[in-house]
Amino acid sequence: MRDAEKDAIEMSARRARLLEAGFRLMSARTIEAVKLSEIANEAGIGIATLYRYFKTKPALVIEIGTVLWRKYYVEVEKAYAARGGAEMNAAEEMEFFLDSIIELYRSHKDVLRFNRNFDTYVKHQECTAEQMRPYNEAVEVFATKFHTVYRKAQEDGTLDIRVSEKRLFVGTLYAVLSVAGKFAEGLVYPPDGEHDMTEELLMLKRMIVDSMRKKRKATL
Repeated sequence: MRDAEKDAIEMSARRARLLEAGFRLMSARTIEAVKLSEIANEAGIGIATLYRYFKTKPALVIEIGTVLWRKYYVEVEKAYAARGGAEMNAAEEMEFFLDSIIELYRSHKDVLRFNRNFDTYVKHQECTAEQMRPYNEAVEVFATKFHTVYRKAQEDGTLDIRVSEKRLFVGTLYAVLSVAGKFAEGLVYPPDGEHDMTEELLMLKRMIVDSMRKKRKATL
């Protein structure tokens, strides 16, 4: 029994090392450019052992993405509770979620770099719905969480919601996430040569929230 428990702990540790090594290499370069043999070497694990855990590269990539977003969701939930999310109005919640993306840019640019490359990779690999299921479930919780913003806006009128919930989600959180990803990859730099684009993201957040509030006021 003790040996079985020890084996399970060691297997879990090796799997975690493979995921961490894969993430490090793929976020620093691109997913396509990294070979499984490089990941095994980075993790200090034989390639044959890697294949015992992940039979294909897409399987490894999808699990990395799934783990990343699950961890990020835990961070968001903690921050949401700390800021008294249940007591926020819709406009305040919208700001909170946009701030969460900005914090992701500040603290986890590697996650954003991996994420932007991830979408292209899984599409190119033609990953099936079943393969993508764990990842999609990890991401879908954010849309579910965003539902509270839409529901509150219907009740308190602090945001203009003349568009569908899905369109509002894509046009705000998803759009800012995409911009943050470009910034994290270094695809866009401001004219002054600074590499930190936090202020630009904050400006984008203010534009989104203020414009939605202004539209609402205009209808009064």
